[in-house]
Amino acid sequence: MGNDEEKRTRGRRVRKKKNGPAVIFFIALGLLTALAWCLPLRPAVSEKEKRNLEAFPDFSLSALADGSYFNHIGIWFSDTFPGRDAWIGADQRLKALHGTGDVVIYGALDAGDDIPLTDDEFEDTDDPEPIAAAAVSPAAETPEPVSTPESAASPGTETTPEPEPTVEPTPEPQEDVWGGKVIEEEDLVTVGAVIQIGDSVFPFTSFSKTYSKAYATNINNAAELLKGRARVSSVLVLHSTTLLLPREYRDSIGCKPEEEVLKYVNKHLRDDVIAVDTYGSLLPHNGEYIYYRTDHHWTALGCYYAYVDWAKKAGFEPVPLENYRKVSFEPFYGSLYYKANQSGALKPDTVYAYEPPGDVHLYLQMGNKDSVTARGFEQTLLTDVRGTDKYLTFLTGDLPLATFINNDITDGSACLIVKNSNGNPFCYYFPQHYQYTYVIDYRKYRNRSLSNFVDYYGVSDVIFCLSSGQAQSYGGNELLKQLIR
Repeated sequence: MGNDEEKRTRGRRVRKKKNGPAVIFFIALGLLTALAWCLPLRPAVSEKEKRNLEAFPDFSLSALADGSYFNHIGIWFSDTFPGRDAWIGADQRLKALHGTGDVVIYGALDAGDDIPLTDDEFEDTDDPEPIAAAAVSPAAETPEPVSTPESAASPGTETTPEPEPTVEPTPEPQEDVWGGKVIEEEDLVTVGAVIQIGDSVFPFTSFSKTYSKAYATNINNAAELLKGRARVSSVLVLHSTTLLLPREYRDSIGCKPEEEVLKYVNKHLRDDVIAVDTYGSLLPHNGEYIYYRTDHHWTALGCYYAYVDWAKKAGFEPVPLENYRKVSFEPFYGSLYYKANQSGALKPDTVYAYEPPGDVHLYLQMGNKDSVTARGFEQTLLTDVRGTDKYLTFLTGDLPLATFINNDITDGSACLIVKNSNGNPFCYYFPQHYQYTYVIDYRKYRNRSLSNFVDYYGVSDVIFCLSSGQAQSYGGNELLKQLIR
């Protein structure tokens, strides 16, 4: 009997030891399940990914019947898991262990179309979904080659040779003045659509012939629409890849040269459009902080050099940068930081902003019907934003309409900047030339057509400031077309 009791006791001890880990596992699983369903802990915004997370779906009988209601609950559940940013960070650190090279590419590479090296007929487009636009005068066709004086002369006839025209090539940086990245010979790992080199990330650049033409058409249509009322300018913002990486290196990894994209677009603009050289004006300064290391935007300093080029072409004297009050905000982790798995190698950025001098005020409109008596609420010129998205210091983000008013200027002058987010720091230099500087985000503003806006607010200059990517997209051009009427 004693032995049987001892055996049973020993068996219970063994079973307890065996079951112990399972009990701990199921207790932990139960706690995690309870935690997962604790609604106050579920995030609504991802600071890492710079986006709003999936919202809990609204109930409807139709959604319940077709099963989409529960599908959306599943998406909401996985997208808003408590601590998701921490889990994403842990995943990035784990993936970083897969490689140690200084040069890594993340995402599938697609450089798009080849950039034509010679003039082509502008009206000839391979757009599968052509974007209808108001009729404008087409660009002149390239004439057929003609014989040179030497080949046209009769034998024995002396001719005075005419000097051949010189074509200014795209400026290439000289070795002794190159301020961009110097890239050592490294193994190239292809796993994404951004390029990480040391402590910086660069977008992969491509070219769309169809939508580059569509952008030029939109700008030309705006110039025709506003002829005699307002001038039109084009500021095509290039990526850091183009200004900071050597051309030879970009060619070797399949990036399309955006300096040639800019040349292609500007070639198709009307003569009365002010085309800002966002390559030539920034290239001499590529050793300065003109682009962020971890974000796809240019910095306020990069904007300034483009503004100087615009001001000279528009007939204004550029205001010296030292006249502005320089303010810094840090740390800033931009959009590219979260696209690169080797995030530990990347250095955070600092956002430097330049506050306009004088009695300048900023008003923000949230999308209500705007007018001269309904400009919205007043906001500080620069905003100290909590968290790491310090780029929101400019205009507090992408609102439909912002208005700068310079009370030191009383002539009623006004300009309009049509922009995506790259225009946010760019617009801060214009209040020095106009009493009213209007800034609309063409992706969000719906209250007035371009023609009505110009007439109502007395605008004399319209400046389009878009990223190269937005200008070469179907959606971006469709939204421009809706505005330009």
